[in-house]
Amino acid sequence: MCGIAGIYNPAGVDLDEVVEISQVLRHRGPDDEGFYIGNMDVAESYRGNDTIAELHQLKHVSETNDNSNLALLHRRLSILDVSALGHQPYMSDDENYVLVFNGEVYNYKEIRKELKQKGHSFKSDSDTEVVLKAFIEWGKSCVNRFVGMWAFVVYNKQENTLTLSRDRYGIKPLYYYDENCFAFASEIKGLLKLKDVDQTISNENLGSYLAYGTTSNPYENLFENILDVEPGCNYTYSLSTQKIKKENYFSVEDHVQKNTEGVNANKRQFEELFNDSIGLHLRSDVEVGSCLSGGLDSSAIVYSAAQQLGGKTLKTFTAAYKNKTVDESEYAQLVANRLNSVEDIYTYPDAKTLVSDMGKMLYHQDLPIGSTSIFAQWEVMKCANQNQVKVLLDGQGADEVLGGYYNFAGIHLIELLKSLKFVRFLREYNQLKKNFTPQMKSAVLRAAYYYLPKNLQEKLRAKERLSYNFIKSEQVKELSLDVPKRGGKTFNEHADLSIKYGMYELLRYEDRNSMAFSIESRVPFLDHRLVDFIRSLPNSQKIHGGWTKYVLRKMLDEKLDDKVVWRKDKKGFVTPQQDWKNELMTSLTTELKESDMPSLMDREYVLKLCDKDFSNASHLSEFWRAYSVVKWYNIFNLKA
Repeated sequence: MCGIAGIYNPAGVDLDEVVEISQVLRHRGPDDEGFYIGNMDVAESYRGNDTIAELHQLKHVSETNDNSNLALLHRRLSILDVSALGHQPYMSDDENYVLVFNGEVYNYKEIRKELKQKGHSFKSDSDTEVVLKAFIEWGKSCVNRFVGMWAFVVYNKQENTLTLSRDRYGIKPLYYYDENCFAFASEIKGLLKLKDVDQTISNENLGSYLAYGTTSNPYENLFENILDVEPGCNYTYSLSTQKIKKENYFSVEDHVQKNTEGVNANKRQFEELFNDSIGLHLRSDVEVGSCLSGGLDSSAIVYSAAQQLGGKTLKTFTAAYKNKTVDESEYAQLVANRLNSVEDIYTYPDAKTLVSDMGKMLYHQDLPIGSTSIFAQWEVMKCANQNQVKVLLDGQGADEVLGGYYNFAGIHLIELLKSLKFVRFLREYNQLKKNFTPQMKSAVLRAAYYYLPKNLQEKLRAKERLSYNFIKSEQVKELSLDVPKRGGKTFNEHADLSIKYGMYELLRYEDRNSMAFSIESRVPFLDHRLVDFIRSLPNSQKIHGGWTKYVLRKMLDEKLDDKVVWRKDKKGFVTPQQDWKNELMTSLTTELKESDMPSLMDREYVLKLCDKDFSNASHLSEFWRAYSVVKWYNIFNLKA
């Protein structure tokens, strides 16, 4: 896990900016620092102030020639082969290819074996060397062989091109800018350090975010010209023509052949794929721990990891609260007590810490946040760092692919109605009401919302939400604020959209929160082989007998306490947001009154909200969203 960045500017690269970007990304890789700087004629590797001692034979970056137009930089968090042999930027033996790589390719041992059979030799035990030699052997199509998470860039000196690649689901971040120079970085804040980068905010995207909590299209951020490298894509940038080309190698909508096996056969195959994913995600030369919320997903991960570690201690980290309506620590304790090798560690987020850390957390996030819920995750990562655990497993992605969220249950019932399965509909409705949520009528109505005409959806949403009012009325009319298509009419369509919108945002939270504390967070539910298998399952094996994520529960049955496996309430990473809002309102109001706001926002309305009661949960989330936009705007001084 690392931080990467690069700049190509025909007019010349400012090396002071390059060094500054490296320092901005230091939290992503405090263990080592490397640079590759030059032009088509001469290019060399250099060290920085944080380069490990074994590489001090490299010239210092300050000794670089003055006519450089290309710079690649890397910050290393050493996880696999922690020796100097894993140093980046990584250069091929013939010096034609240079790689900067962030992430992990978990099946690197298997790929290295295949590459050896093809005549390649290896100097290190790192996946970095495997990635570069796989690229040399198979070109951009090498990514189809990877099981993992990555954002990498390869410079091909002979072809004078940069190839940018991002993993299938966008677990690892990568942004680029392509106006008066070409630049890329793991985090937006790195690009903001370049004087040539236009920091203009997109009014359309900001308006959509304020109104709906997301941009109109997936894989977009709030800047006009700083773009996301899209998941499942390779980009080729020609330094000669200064043109960029995007190619999809994967899409969440790719066809998956339907599975016709029975629930017991599929449970066995699910367990096999899940355990294989956990085994790959445990590959590390440093200690691996796990998040443990007490929910089904993290409990499954901890169970499988503990079994595969064979008695070796597994540290788990849980956010706990005095407010028992949101606290899940009792379930985490049940899991830990069942597994002798688990050392369960707890952290206690509170309002005071939220206030003191809010600025730092938003700085690391790069973009606004929708609610305080990610603060719980922030505190978990902080706790893991304090306990010197460098790699954590987490359950991100399970709800989106297995249908664990509220809307999936409603969609499932509507699909039964559409198929004229009335008896089964009534039975499942009552079972879900008993085992999942008493609010099933509301769940069905919410699912039916996506069948309504687009203009009616917008009108209904406008009545229900406060957030249209965050935007000045005259500008609402000017902006084309299309309702983002976040919900599907079918179970599978809804899953695909949940991956592209909601999960994509959650993965950003996950990456920034973990990397803020120099921790590599791994998400084994997003092994693409496991995801494809789950997508192939009939809906009846995802929601069955009133139980969501049925195949996962069946796998865990009799392995963990029934109170965990068959629990009926779902919380996830939650915080006592209502309590905190009441406690913090005075300081938040003071801060809002003294803050600059984007010209798009209606300042008077936002300040008026500070006096609201907010018994409505969605209204409270919208308030936090507006607050975080203002805070973000000021942290990065975007009024300039």
